[in-house]
Amino acid sequence: MVSGKRYSETAHKVAQGKARKRKQEWEKRQQEKEEVEAAEAKKWEQGTRKANPRKLIEEQRKMDKQAAKRERAALLAAEEEELGAGGKGY
Repeated sequence: MVSGKRYSETAHKVAQGKARKRKQEWEKRQQEKEEVEAAEAKKWEQGTRKANPRKLIEEQRKMDKQAAKRERAALLAAEEEELGAGGKGY
């Protein structure tokens, strides 16, 4: 006697096994893709320059000083123009 199973008895299980393997492979590829994307995003985040707060404060102070200097110069020029140059000398 020959003992064993017929193909018709195992075909369903074989199909389920192949489908399971395809699904596992697809999930593995998706996970790898997400990991690659996450690594790329991390590289971009590391590559971006983050502003140094101390430098920003210094830059703001410098700009404020320049603005005040221009304002004083404009006021001085307006005052001199108002007084006018009276004849010779001062």
